[in-house]
Amino acid sequence: MTAHRLTILHYPPQQRWRSVEIPSPGWEDVSAAIRNMDDNEYPIVELSWADLEEGDVDEESFHIIGGAASGFAMSNFSGDWQFEYSNGSDEEVRLWQSDQGYFCKRKNVIADVDVVLKIARVYFDTGSYDEVRRACF
Repeated sequence: MTAHRLTILHYPPQQRWRSVEIPSPGWEDVSAAIRNMDDNEYPIVELSWADLEEGDVDEESFHIIGGAASGFAMSNFSGDWQFEYSNGSDEEVRLWQSDQGYFCKRKNVIADVDVVLKIARVYFDTGSYDEVRRACF
C-alpha cells in the first residue's frame, strides 16, 4: 500500500491558483511532480495517506515546497515535523516566489532533488514520519 493522494498546487501567471489531485498515484507521478517543481508556478506538492473527500485537508500530509532553483523544504501540514540539517543556519530563506510565498530557515533547505526524492519515497511507501525521521541522515 502507498500514499492515497498526490496534490500539486499550480499558480499560473496572472490566473487564480488551482489544485490538481491525483488519487492513488504511482511513484512515477510523485517523482515527476517533484522534479517539475519550481519556486513560482509549481511550488507545492503534497502526499496524503488519509481517505478524504476531494478538497479536504489532511493534517498529517507530507508537504514539499520550493523548487530546484531555490531548494526544497519538507514538513507535515500541522507543523509537527519539519526537515532540518542540524548544522544549518537560522538565516531566513524564501522558497516560494508567487502568491504569499514561503519562508523558512536555511537549515530547513535541501538543495539536492535526489535527497528530496529519497525522503519523499519513504513517506510515499510507509506513511510514517518515524520512518521519514530515520531516513533523514
